[in-house]
Amino acid sequence: MQIHIRSGIVSAALVLALSAAAATSPSVLRGDRIRVVVSTVESGPAETVQILDGKSWVPALDTSASLTQVRAAGKTEACRVVSAELTGGKILTKAKCGDSTVERELQLGPDPDTVAVKVRFVPGRPVQSVEDRMFFAPAPRHEDTPERGPLDFVWSQNLKSAEDMLIPHWGFKSPAVMFQQARIFAAIVPRVDLLTANDLRNAPVALDLDVTSNSRAWFSYGVVPSAPYGHSYFRRITGSASSDAIRDPVSYQYWIVASSQPERLGYGRISRLLWEKFGSPALKQTLNLQQNVRRPELFLFDDWRQEAWVRYANEKYFEFDCGGQRCGALTSNRNPGGRFNDAPKEDAWFNAWFQNLRTAYGWRLYATHSNNQEMRRKAEQVLTLALKSPQDHGLFSTIYIHDTNTWQKEDGWAGYADDYHTFCMSWTGYWMLRWASDLTPERKTEVLAFLRPYADFLLTAQQPSGEIPSWFDSNRQPREEFRDFNAETAGSALFLAQFSGFAGDAKYLQAAIRAQQFIEREVLPRQRWYDFETFRSCARKPFTFYDRWTAQYPQNNLSTMQAVQAYMQIYRLTGQPKYLQTGQRVLDYLLLTQQVWNHPLFAPKLLGGTTTQNTDAEWSDARECYLATLLLDYYQSTGRLEYLERAVAAARSGFAVAPWENWAHTGYPDQQGALTGIHWGTGSEMASVEMMSGVLGDAYINVQRAHGAGFNACTLSGVHVDGHRISFNLKAAMSPRRLVVKFSGVDPQANYKLVVNGRAAGDANGRMLATTGYAVTN
Repeated sequence: MQIHIRSGIVSAALVLALSAAAATSPSVLRGDRIRVVVSTVESGPAETVQILDGKSWVPALDTSASLTQVRAAGKTEACRVVSAELTGGKILTKAKCGDSTVERELQLGPDPDTVAVKVRFVPGRPVQSVEDRMFFAPAPRHEDTPERGPLDFVWSQNLKSAEDMLIPHWGFKSPAVMFQQARIFAAIVPRVDLLTANDLRNAPVALDLDVTSNSRAWFSYGVVPSAPYGHSYFRRITGSASSDAIRDPVSYQYWIVASSQPERLGYGRISRLLWEKFGSPALKQTLNLQQNVRRPELFLFDDWRQEAWVRYANEKYFEFDCGGQRCGALTSNRNPGGRFNDAPKEDAWFNAWFQNLRTAYGWRLYATHSNNQEMRRKAEQVLTLALKSPQDHGLFSTIYIHDTNTWQKEDGWAGYADDYHTFCMSWTGYWMLRWASDLTPERKTEVLAFLRPYADFLLTAQQPSGEIPSWFDSNRQPREEFRDFNAETAGSALFLAQFSGFAGDAKYLQAAIRAQQFIEREVLPRQRWYDFETFRSCARKPFTFYDRWTAQYPQNNLSTMQAVQAYMQIYRLTGQPKYLQTGQRVLDYLLLTQQVWNHPLFAPKLLGGTTTQNTDAEWSDARECYLATLLLDYYQSTGRLEYLERAVAAARSGFAVAPWENWAHTGYPDQQGALTGIHWGTGSEMASVEMMSGVLGDAYINVQRAHGAGFNACTLSGVHVDGHRISFNLKAAMSPRRLVVKFSGVDPQANYKLVVNGRAAGDANGRMLATTGYAVTN
């Protein structure tokens, strides 16, 4: 079970000064913005991580007791440091843990606020676990309200419902745990880039944390075997006699990240670091992200177009006469009451998960591109059906059952069948507006007439706080659940902002702004992203659930996504940078649910996919298609390369696991999740690709910023712009093949010389590059 220790990374940007190492003097590892002090004194060992806050050095992590802890025979044994030596730019410590030994090596990490840590543990007898536990220096407050907790910020991928729960490697989507108090921020980041399948089988690593059980909060990382518990939790395995006991030497590596950060916003530092160190390199090395795990012949986007639009959509499409018109839909075959063995033959869902209008939007884009008039007709008939939903003072039903020719207000499994749901109505209304704005402007009057009563209802339902209740009964009275607080308000903010621009009426924009002010004031302080899925999906829990050990609330990222979209739409309408800036802050938090690596124990490539919430465990859920287009919007407004790369990864990722809704539904089995239909898998993923392809082509270059990315099973690198000469490297899977490279930031009047893979490719006019792009064979 010996695990190989790889060499660490030392940044040349850090100026390292070493202290003299006397027998009783502390060993000090110094960087420009971070330093580590290790002492071995009679009163006991101590390890302090200090950060530069302004002009002062302050402690971020301060572990006065033993840092490495071993659990054996049901008891925790503290490891006693017997030596600490500063040599060759590293602090080397040795400790005794009963009859076991542990060696730790610390050196400055790849960035000015990081420390690289290697640990090697040699057991003298079978033990249950070994981990490095570090205490956060700032003391927690004796306060815990919805607006203010013991710490200003806490984050882990999963919550606890019992003290012995943790976050195993199965939960490492964005691997980190974080604390922040005022400007003092600290995190642990496991080196997932070094983990192999054998490492994880033989020495299963895990993160853990506890904010409230001690006088100070702690987090840890190490080799901690665990077992699944319930739908999506993991508990420590007890008993050194078990087959999971550690009997052979093990090693693990991680980064400590600690620095002064804007209050409550230190997570942005980790979000960026995770992509820079793990996600971006993996994306550039992985050409086959969109290759299907079960049907490897489905690889390129054109393969998927045939699968999604020509075969699957036509197979699931039905149409019928509806009041002198023709209506149609792509069926989900899903029982709206949760009786999944009794599904209707033909249905039409217009909700937050299964959105017929969005899938049909992508279908229509493909039909236009391929000049398929029959496909255009079918796709538009989905809009016709949506506009047939019966209305009650603007409220409308979102599920149609063709078998019985009836409409149902809402999903009875994930919601309340007899109530109208604003989250689903607003998402449906948003896509009606997108249809009328982008695809069928001749139907603007019809769409406006349908949606204005709903928009007006939202104005009357909006509370003085800006919040909009989620569910309304047949008397249009709000249901108690989510009446006074919810994050679904963001979905209605998005709709109202979109409707304001469509109708040319500022009162709807003002309502959208008030709704987002509620999100900023009530949701963001402790990230209480409460939407229907947080409590009513497969990870069910009471509406009062709270993790008292980590001081975190349950949260789900559907409402986060819509909040980010709403900020973007408000920014577009007002031109005020503050909305874009707040949107970026929320987006960076949302990105902590995006996977930044390919877990080696899973068959499909999962980089770029998303999980759902901090009380569930699936990988590469279909909602990543929503994230993909959202990221592209933010890239186009900010020029931030990370957003472009993440958008590409998110768009590709779902195809690896399609047609299923996700992979490893409970976190760890290497198998597909449920098959929930074309709208939560193949169709929804392909719709995003159609929306993005007009901008990205097969590969994309931003000439003004001299960067780009491959989109369709290719990698683009080495972009260099010298006047009107553009050179870049392009590597493609399934080569040789023809790829269309799209460009932005070009001078339409100029002629450009293109150099691809070191060879002259030809000349091109700027206007052509900006519209049709340039085709190369690679």
